[in-house]
Parts: sequence; C-alpha cells; structure tokens
Amino acid sequence: MFKFKGISSNDMKVIAVEENFIAKASLLVESINIDGKDGEDFIEHGYGSVEKDIELQILDVSKIDNIIAWLNGPGELEFNNRITKARFYNGYDVDRFVTLKKAEVSYIRDPFWYETNDEYDVVTTTVLNGGNIYSKPLIKLTGNGTVDITINGVRFTYTFTDPYVEIDCEEMTEKYDGLSRSRNIEIGLEYPKLNTGINEIILHSGTCIIEMKRKDRWL
Repeated sequence: MFKFKGISSNDMKVIAVEENFIAKASLLVESINIDGKDGEDFIEHGYGSVEKDIELQILDVSKIDNIIAWLNGPGELEFNNRITKARFYNGYDVDRFVTLKKAEVSYIRDPFWYETNDEYDVVTTTVLNGGNIYSKPLIKLTGNGTVDITINGVRFTYTFTDPYVEIDCEEMTEKYDGLSRSRNIEIGLEYPKLNTGINEIILHSGTCIIEMKRKDRWL
C-alpha cells in the first residue's frame, strides 16, 4: 500500500504489480580532463531525481476518473513509513486487463526520503541522523538574547527579536511565523548538515532550546 497526496492506494482500489518505490538517485558529476594528467577529475553536484514506472491494476473501474485526477501533478508520496515528494507529469493509457483495467504510469520523485511522522525533537549536546545519507535539517531555536552555536562543525550566532526562529538548512533561510529573520543571523556560506550517525552540538554562549526535524534522511 502507498499513499499519494494523503490518499491511499487501498482507498482508490488499485494494486501496484511490483510495489517498490525504492531506487538510488544518481549522483550528478562533472568530469574534467586535464592536459598531461591520466584519467579524469570529477566534481560532484548533488543528487538527481529518480524516474520510474509503476504498473497499476484497477480493481474498481468506477474510480478511473478519480484515479486519473489523483495521480496527476506533484504531491507527497508515502511508502514503508517514509515520505518524499513525487510528480506524475506524463500521460498514460488505461487498458483492459482480463476483467479489470490496468495503467502503467511514470513518476519523478525527489532523491531523498524522510520519516513520515516527522516532528521536532529536542537536542542538546548531540543529534543522531539515523538515515543513510547526510541531511540538511530544519532547526528551531527558542530563546532570547544572542546565542552562539556550532552544529557539526558549522558555527553561527543568532539574535532573537521574537520567541523563536526556524532555520531551514536546505533552503538556507531563517523565519519566524513565515517572516524572514535573515538579518538576525551571522553565518558563513555553509549551513549545518548532519552526517549519518552522531553529530556534535556546542552551545558556546547564550541560552536556548534547540529542536530539530528532517534530521533523518535516506537515499
């Protein structure tokens, strides 16, 4: 069983012939040839999207219109208690299959998976990334005054003008209640990221509660 846009395949009365959404995303690389040097140098540029096909058997033909509307455009894909973002852009046919109908649909999904029920966890001196690839977490700081923090080797300071701030390390933004607070942070070009396993947190000065989510990530 899988879910897309919060709706399950069971509700839509469809069965995936091979229900397997797991695949490794490609690592995007640029190769450089240098005169006089054997071989090539490679520069890594992150991970690309995953493109796959899935064959669906439609058990209730009265739901075909709803299924076509459901598997259309972007939405959250949930499978095996993990979640990612997927997009159904291509067209597809609905064909006869014995007494049922079937459709082979293609989708594009983000390279990474996260926990389905991901909530903020309070962290103190360490934080665990229980996934199998580095993550760029969402960090919530609650406090006042100025705090000086290092998370896995990345040091920054933040001055509170509101009760809390949410620092999105993926988007490299700082917001309070949806409003930008980028003027309140002093940070370099890198935002904290968490390696797999245990990562160190150091609160050099100031007092605040540190919470994180989106800290566990799978490839």
